[in-house]
Amino acid sequence: MNFHHLPKAELHCHLDGVIDPPMLREMQRRGDPLPLTPEVLEAAYPVRTFDEFIHWFQVAEAIEGKLDNFKPVLALQIERLKAQNVVYAEFLIGTSELRYGDTGELLEKFGAFREYVTELEAGQIQVEFLVAFWRGRPAEVLEPVAERVIRLREAGLLFGVGLAGWPEVSIKPLSKMLARLHVAGVGIEIHAGEWAGPESVWDALEFGFPNRIGHGVRLFQDPKLVEIFQERQIHIEFCPTSNLKTGSIARIEDHPAARAKALRLNFSINTDDPGPFENSLESEFALLAEKFGFDEADFRRVFENSLAARFAPELRPHLALSLYPL
Repeated sequence: MNFHHLPKAELHCHLDGVIDPPMLREMQRRGDPLPLTPEVLEAAYPVRTFDEFIHWFQVAEAIEGKLDNFKPVLALQIERLKAQNVVYAEFLIGTSELRYGDTGELLEKFGAFREYVTELEAGQIQVEFLVAFWRGRPAEVLEPVAERVIRLREAGLLFGVGLAGWPEVSIKPLSKMLARLHVAGVGIEIHAGEWAGPESVWDALEFGFPNRIGHGVRLFQDPKLVEIFQERQIHIEFCPTSNLKTGSIARIEDHPAARAKALRLNFSINTDDPGPFENSLESEFALLAEKFGFDEADFRRVFENSLAARFAPELRPHLALSLYPL
């Protein structure tokens, strides 16, 4: 079954997890090489386990630290998204991409970056950004970054943060900072229940003010937690191939997407890191159709839920008009 014609949205994709050897070769061909060669990255494949995933990122981190490094990455990734009929996408960027001398310089640099990405959209897709915080870092290290995020949010340059990292230690020490972000209108996503059990999801709900939970595969081990997600319609960002390849689930048949569909939970389907996992939204759709019987009506509901859970306050006018004509 082909789902290419369906509009799609992605909420959970790490920008530094987008690159792959074909992309790097195409950048070389276009005269936009990165400080990483296709041959070096190619040696980090295949990625089939958590350890291999970490090794891949250790190789790929050569491109991190500069926003401009991600311009050619986005140029190619946005082309790929358009080709899959993806009309809305959010990318997680690292805190290292916010290292500028002062807030004024940050706003100027990020503003120019935002203009570049808006040009790449070409009226066919809306691309927004979140900042990924490492959950294990001390609050005193992350609080200055949170202040910068708030300034960027006020300027309309990005709209959320994602709390990621392993192990899934308690986020209680970060609760005060997350409360401040929440009050400032910054969307909050927390990776939880990916490798740890339901207690990680309870921890996120208690201390993190989350609008969305990333992965969440193990929340289904706790019936009370499932009931809360059903009653409150808390959005879950599912990443099936990622969960299989990093060992969050032993078999794709163990993924809770089918159960979430049956319970009419609020969830999206995402790639997480399409570079190491060699996947796409279209391949994730095909996987769910094959393994769990998802059909066009199911994917249309996923799309509507994804758009409703977005962190950008508004859709671009052209996108809103095309999706919801008068």
